[in-house]
Order: sequence, then C-alpha cells, then structure tokens
Amino acid sequence: MRNCCMALLFCVSMASMVVAADPKLAEKPFKEGLRLEEASQWKEAEAAYSEAIQLNSANALYYLHRARVRFSSHDFSHALEDAKAAGNLDPKNGEAFELQGDIDRELKNSRQAITDYSRAIQLGLNTAAVYNGRAAAYGDLGQNPAAVEDYTAGIKLRLDNPDPIRLRGDVYVSMGRYNDAIDDFDQSISLKADNPDAFLSRGFCWGQLGDYRRAILDFDQVLARRPQDAKALTLRGAAHFRLNENEAAVADFTEAMKITPRDVYLYLARSTALVRLERHTEALQDREEAVRLTPNSADVYLARGGSYHQLGMHEKGLADRTKAIELDPKLPEAWYARGSAYYLLGDYAKARSDIAEAVRLRPNYREAAEVLAKAEKHLEEAKNIAPPAAPLEPATPVEPAAAPPVETAAQPAAPVPSAPPAPSAPRPEFPAPTPAPTPVARAQPKVTGVSAQEHESRGRALTKDGKYAEALTELTAAIQSKPTLTTAYNARGYVYLLQRDYQHALADFNDAIRLNSAYLNAFQNRSIARKALGDAAGAAADLAAANSKAAH
Repeated sequence: MRNCCMALLFCVSMASMVVAADPKLAEKPFKEGLRLEEASQWKEAEAAYSEAIQLNSANALYYLHRARVRFSSHDFSHALEDAKAAGNLDPKNGEAFELQGDIDRELKNSRQAITDYSRAIQLGLNTAAVYNGRAAAYGDLGQNPAAVEDYTAGIKLRLDNPDPIRLRGDVYVSMGRYNDAIDDFDQSISLKADNPDAFLSRGFCWGQLGDYRRAILDFDQVLARRPQDAKALTLRGAAHFRLNENEAAVADFTEAMKITPRDVYLYLARSTALVRLERHTEALQDREEAVRLTPNSADVYLARGGSYHQLGMHEKGLADRTKAIELDPKLPEAWYARGSAYYLLGDYAKARSDIAEAVRLRPNYREAAEVLAKAEKHLEEAKNIAPPAAPLEPATPVEPAAAPPVETAAQPAAPVPSAPPAPSAPRPEFPAPTPAPTPVARAQPKVTGVSAQEHESRGRALTKDGKYAEALTELTAAIQSKPTLTTAYNARGYVYLLQRDYQHALADFNDAIRLNSAYLNAFQNRSIARKALGDAAGAAADLAAANSKAAH
C-alpha cells in the first residue's frame, strides 16, 4: 500500500513538472478568459482563468485577472485571495496592490486599503485611479485633508473625469467649505450635464448657505432625472419650508414618504409644516405615527406633546413632555418644553422648576432664560397680590418646543465620499429653524422704514452702475417685502441675465409672468434666457407672445 502511494505521489510530481515545463498550455484558456472578461461574462471568465492557473500556477497575471472578474461579480473574499497571490508572485506589480486596495475598501477595511494604494504608488503606479481610490479610503476614515490632496492629484492626472471632481466636492461639504464644494460641483456638471449626484450635493450646499431658491432649482434637476429620489424630495421640502412655502413642503414630504414610509424625520417635518398651515389634527396624526415608529425617542414625544397642547389636550401634552424627560433626562429641550407648557397653563412654580433645569443643562439657553425670568417675575408678583376669586383661564394653546422640520446633522453632512449621497447615509439637512415659539408675545416683524418700491429703485440704480451683487440684495429685499411686486422679479431676473446665471433669470421671469401675464418686457427677457439655455422653441414662443402684446 505504501509503495502504491509513493508511486502516485511520484506521478503527480512528474505531471506538475510537465505542466510547469510547458506554460504554453495555459495560454489558450487565459486568452479565452480575456475575451470573456471583455464581454463582462464574469463567471465564464473565472472558469477559464481557473483552468489557466491549474495549468500554470506560477503566473501572477492569471491570478490578477481572476481577482478582477471575481471582484466584478462581488466575490470579494476570493478576489482578495487572488490579488494577494498575484502580489506574492510578482511583488513589484503595482496593479495587484491597487486591486487589493479596491477590494479592501469594499470589505470596509479602509486602513488596509490606504496601505495597499500607498504600496502601489511606491511601486510607480502613478494613475488617477490609484490616487482616487486612496482619496476615497481617506474619506471613509474622515481624514478629509488627505482625501482632498489625493483627489486633487488624481484630477490633475485626468482632467476630463467628472466623478473625482464631484467626490472632492463632497469632501469639501463634510469640511463645511460649501463655496469650494460648489465650485467643484459646477465643474463636474460642466463635464457631465446628466449628473444628478452633483446637482443633489450642490443643492444641499445652497441650502447650507441660505440660498433656498437655488437649492430648489438643483433639486428640480435631480428629480427630473430621478423622480423617486427620496433625498431630493426631502431636501426640496425642507427648502420650501424655510421659504415658508408650506403647501409645497407638505407635498414634497408626502411624496418622499411614499418611497421611505418608515422615515420618522419625514413625519416630524410634515407635521411642523402642517402646524404652520393650522392643520393641527393632521399634524397630530403624523406625530402619533412618529411615536409608533420610534417609541423610545424623546423627540417624537416632544413633538406630539406640542400637538396635544395646540388642540387643548393639556394633560396629554404634559404626559408626553414628562415621557420625553424620562427617556432623556439630560435633554434641555424636554425640560424647557414641559416648563413652557406649565407657564402657559399658569403654573409658574412648576414652570420655574423645569425651565431652571433646562438652563442648568445648557447655560447659554437664551429662550429658556427669558421664560425663566418671566416665571420668576410672576411668582414674585403673586406674593403681593391676593388670589383671584376664580381660577384663571388657561392661555391660548400654542405649541411650545415642537420638533423642528429639519434636524441639524451631527456633522457638516457630506454624502459619504465613496458614494454620495445615499438615502441610507446620514441625511444632509439644512440647519434647524428657529426654536419653537416661547410663551411670550410674538415679536413683530422688524420695521426698516424702507418700502419694497424703494428697495427696487435702489436695485435698479445699482444695476445701472454694474454693482450686481448689491443690486441682487436690494431686489431680493423688495421681493421679500412684497412678494407680488412683479417688476422686482423682472428686474432681478435681468441682473441674473447680465451675470449669465440663466437658470435663476428664467425662474424670476417665470414669476413675473405668473403675476402679470401681460408683462411684455418679462416675455422679451425670458426669451433671451430660454435661448441661452438651448430652448429655441420656448424662446421663439416668448418672442411671439411679446410681439403680439406689443401689437395690442
């Protein structure tokens, strides 16, 4: 038996020697593998490369190609084994280490990926792909300056690729450098007009900078290409909310809910817009659903408590605020919310106790400090005044400390550099709106003493002087002061036209014509904007309309 085994081993060894001595036998299946790989037939190519490796296991190239097709078919663990085998057989093969880096990133091993890419670069692999890969790995780890440096190196090696320019913009977003990010998104879009990810990220940047109109235009571009993009719908709804366009905000949040029906944020956001529209029963329904979805979140109880108070159900409102405190006793908003409710109900002692705790937890909590002072004043006055003969009526219900419609992100909210921005990633939200109304008289709008017409006049004069930025400021102030001032829209659109900002010019001319369908000059201006945007038919139609109106 032992002799038979020895003979068998000898035969196997001889066979191996024969294969190694004639590597040409492996070339046929290898070439077939190359053909199949070119045709994206990954499994068939893998089988061909495996046959080549069986015939000649000393060829690093065979392992490298099998690693690539396994990577393409998402068989990452086996792909990594092959890439390492290729590197071991040919330690100077930079492509083998670059591929190891790509695979390690997919396996969420970004630190090892950086080591792999660095080795490839040390071996002389000076390509855009290797620098972009390492940049993405740095981005995964939050090492943003290093990511920017590598993306910049990759961009210089290939200036015509829009993707790394966009990805560098995403890193700038995460660093809070929104203007730099916008420059990158502009460049990426100029290289690739059908670029919804760049429009989405740029729209987010405009929102961060407070230019919600531009943000909406960019989100429109995304949704024209990807109508089911929940993130774009959510962010556009947030932008409409910030512009006090609450019906539009509700519509966008509702559409987003159809795509992501378990997103609690959307219920809270829509409910707050509904409160603005005084649709309090619907707002309560949204907040009840938010509680059902996340019963251990203090925020949802704060929001629902606000709805209960709004509808006069104060016992339930106080119970929800108490529940929020139980869930997160270190949340100052919870103490402030319950204290505000007590204040509105005239229980100044309990109000003082709760709001004092809110101020202790957050010493710079200005709104809470103001209400605390008022509660203490009421208590001081009560010492010197006889009790009333009948109980005081509760104050008119308002909504203290309701959850804001857009949460402030924990970080500057860049989409993850490797694949920005995905709906499952941390949401790139606009900053939270001003905190909920306090139980004091509402502040009246600031009176500047300057009429909308005066702002418009100043804007027109600045336009003539070529001071376009200042002109836009004045004309925007005119529109904010009087949203129906048709001529201000036309004047601002004209400034945008002079700046070659045709999208914003078109938006303003549309508003001017919407407000006054006989506005000859607005039709003429819109014709110019449409022509600049490549809409020859629309431009001709506007010019015809202008000529028709001039004739009459």
